[in-house]
Amino acid sequence: MPDTRLVVQRLQPDALLPRKANPSDACFDLFAPAASRVAAGHRVAVGLGIALEIEEGWEAQIRGRSGLARRGIEVHFGTIDHLYRLEVKVLVHNGSGQDWEIEAGDRVAQLKLERVWEVEVVEAEVTPSRRGGLGSTGR
Repeated sequence: MPDTRLVVQRLQPDALLPRKANPSDACFDLFAPAASRVAAGHRVAVGLGIALEIEEGWEAQIRGRSGLARRGIEVHFGTIDHLYRLEVKVLVHNGSGQDWEIEAGDRVAQLKLERVWEVEVVEAEVTPSRRGGLGSTGR
């Protein structure tokens, strides 16, 4: 029995639903519904042609794909809260040095569902640690 349900609406007829390559994968692949181009050195929002309805207590995280990152195409990490119900877009930066041609149906990002925990923020004195941060444990 699934832990939650993700409702997906196609906003464009050629949009593809998120899907996992393998049932045990952590993330769903996200697809471009149409061909487009991201010019070298530019950052653009690529619409996926879908809207999500996420159950309260959950969030969707947008993540990049390592195969694209290796080629200089980076997707900005993002969070989709349960109340956002408009088109899902991914923010893509093309640092590859050449235009990136996206074909309809190309995998452009990944989506991971995560629980949202209720957390109480308390103002108080914090006990300092000996760790310095920013590489303090070595290379």
